[in-house]
Amino acid sequence: MELAIVKFLNRFKLGIFDSFLEFVNRTVFLFIFWTAVAFAFLLFDDAYGKKIFWGIITAALLHFAVSEGLIKHILIKFWGKRARPYLAHPGEIKPIGKPHKDSSFPSSHMASALAILAVILFFHPLFWPWALLFVIILAFFRMRSGMHYPTDVLAGAILGIIYGIIAIKIIN
Repeated sequence: MELAIVKFLNRFKLGIFDSFLEFVNRTVFLFIFWTAVAFAFLLFDDAYGKKIFWGIITAALLHFAVSEGLIKHILIKFWGKRARPYLAHPGEIKPIGKPHKDSSFPSSHMASALAILAVILFFHPLFWPWALLFVIILAFFRMRSGMHYPTDVLAGAILGIIYGIIAIKIIN
């Protein structure tokens, strides 16, 4: 079922949106984007800016320590690496963007995004429509690009929310 979903999404030809997809899927872009968001809150949000800034930093550190460190580099030795869809099915799925060779599970893009959005939404709940739109687009792009299966995206989202909640508890 998961493979069928990724294959279905990967078949669409989105023209200029595929170029946008390649750009947005870059880790460097997301690092710059989330850094700019953190500093924007720090500079322009007198009420919660410092808490959001430090919450984003804390959530990001939790993500890198757990998702990237513990799960993708230590625990992977016990259960094995999950090949990304385009690697597992090269004749059926075309990668879009910079190909990654690390484990597909969990989605780091989703984990980091949801961790940061959880912090922002805790202090500014009215941003939820924009956050939801961002999450839906990011999830679509990660599967469309052949980088992740739906469970990778879901696991990343759940982990990200957990990181965000822990970050909020730490900064409060």
